[in-house]
Amino acid sequence: MPNKTSENSGPTKPVLYYHYAGLTDTGIVRDHNEDAFKLPSDTDAALLANNGYLYVLADGMGGHQKGEVASAITIETVNLEYYGAIVPVKENDPEEAIAEALTRAIETANLEVMDATQGGGTTVVATVLRDNLLVSMNIGDSRAYLLRDNELRLISKDHSLVSRLVEMGKISEEEAITHPRRNVLYQALGQGTDIEIHTVRQELQIDDIIIICSDGLWGEVGDPHIKDVLSNADNPRVAIEQLIYMANESGGPDNITAIIIQVSDKEPPQEGYVSVSQAPPPATAADDDTQPSIKIIPKHLKPDTLPEGEESTNPGQELANSDK
Repeated sequence: MPNKTSENSGPTKPVLYYHYAGLTDTGIVRDHNEDAFKLPSDTDAALLANNGYLYVLADGMGGHQKGEVASAITIETVNLEYYGAIVPVKENDPEEAIAEALTRAIETANLEVMDATQGGGTTVVATVLRDNLLVSMNIGDSRAYLLRDNELRLISKDHSLVSRLVEMGKISEEEAITHPRRNVLYQALGQGTDIEIHTVRQELQIDDIIIICSDGLWGEVGDPHIKDVLSNADNPRVAIEQLIYMANESGGPDNITAIIIQVSDKEPPQEGYVSVSQAPPPATAADDDTQPSIKIIPKHLKPDTLPEGEESTNPGQELANSDK
């Protein structure tokens, strides 16, 4: 099934295809992974045409059990609620319908995490692409970026102590990078019903690249290197492998997770692809069938990639006064 927009979007609009990949890695320091992500690979084609392509990433907190549970519940609940509860998207106002449905899905996930973990929590970034429309929402400090015309722009908002201090003019952006409390959050799912969902709405263009990632990636690699990799990698899968490798080379102190989506006017190739639960270094391409973590995915699901393909799924922080 090609990842494409509706063929009925009008003669003046190009048909857009979404070439995407996702990977997660435990990192070097930690012994378990509290990150999780969800891709639209297994979603019914009719739902994709109506509701769009939903990508969700969560970075759990609260310890081994609570963090893993919080992030896993979040990605599954947001996916289920968004595709299950959304009213048919009206062509005259799809943006509002998507935003309302995604907000309800995140609010439901918040209640589910509160009930299941009792003290655990998680960040969340949820992004929907439909035709030439992007709607992205986040809570916490997992990020969404848009690369367009060689400019990388942060489109999410960090709900962190240092981000608030920068907004207030108390510290500079340079000081925030090394601030000892840079991982302290003031908003996260599972920590109460009064949540602040940051929302951005954006029209898409051909060659746009969106990256959604946990702080284990952006905090170690940095925006300039993220931009360079996205600009030069052959496809989303290769870009993620390179970025995860760089984060580990930088020390790998945290779990590392990313989803990359490239907007294209070209249909993805027909070849099948592989799913990797742990990201290999770039030099060990995803075609090593001896790796026990690799599974073959049906050929009718077709993201952009080199011959073996690129997509991966692996379902798997901190508030003020408690470090992630």
